[in-house]
Amino acid sequence: MRRCHNCGLSIGDTATFCATCGTPAPAPPTCRLCRGAASDLGADDLCASCRARVDLLVAATPDERPALSLAGHGPLDEAQATVANAIYSAVADEATCPECAAMDGRETNDVATAAGWTPNPRCSAPGGCRCAVFFEHDWLAAGEERAFVEFAAGHGLTPGAAAVAAFHAELLRRHEHVERRAGEAAELLAQARACEKDEPLEAVALYERAIELLLSCTEAPLDEQAVRRELPLAFNRLSLVLKNAGREVEALEAIDRAAALGVLERADCGRKADRDALRKRAVRLRERVAEPVPA
Repeated sequence: MRRCHNCGLSIGDTATFCATCGTPAPAPPTCRLCRGAASDLGADDLCASCRARVDLLVAATPDERPALSLAGHGPLDEAQATVANAIYSAVADEATCPECAAMDGRETNDVATAAGWTPNPRCSAPGGCRCAVFFEHDWLAAGEERAFVEFAAGHGLTPGAAAVAAFHAELLRRHEHVERRAGEAAELLAQARACEKDEPLEAVALYERAIELLLSCTEAPLDEQAVRRELPLAFNRLSLVLKNAGREVEALEAIDRAAALGVLERADCGRKADRDALRKRAVRLRERVAEPVPA
């Protein structure tokens, strides 16, 4: 039941104004996916229908998520929810007729159409059609629901196999992008390490470039394992080179930046040795920076 934002009294779900004070009724809440008005939105702002569709796309355990199934086996409505592709498969031997051979390998994401492909009504083989249609399924893994809803809502997609396939394609694209950036950063780190002694200023510049490259991978870089793998080392070496060059304030600022990002506290960030070195160096630098400068 909605309430008037002026007098606070209840307003019917279909009312356009408050019968008590005449204030226009607030717009009814809408589902994030179908954009339809609904009074039964859950905590995820989905209507019951869209929530049920999303639930169909998730299996309780990996064992319950078949990657491939044979058309005609299992309820069609469940198959339609998760089938990303259907493939016609002919036996391809001497007894295969030309009509079936021509269909071999044909693909579609239209489940209803694919389910009617076999037995092939145009088959001319004496023994009848022996062809099959295979469904390729695409499921959401446990824990992917929230990210999937965000993706589908942002792209105006209806929950279903096509949306899941697009979501996973985006995840793969992002993973490849992050891995590529992390690889480039690792090369910069290696170059910086090699010139720390003879060209410390160049080393500092390279470490800073590597850090910026890692942090610009995605909007949430520390969600990426490849970024977490490299960051502690980058900050550790950068702060060490700055300290050895007498730039102690900058070294402390680098460590504080790492701490603000959460690098020092996360056990899944790089090597423990790098995180411990950063914490100990921060204590020593803070003591030194706080010392009065001799007259």
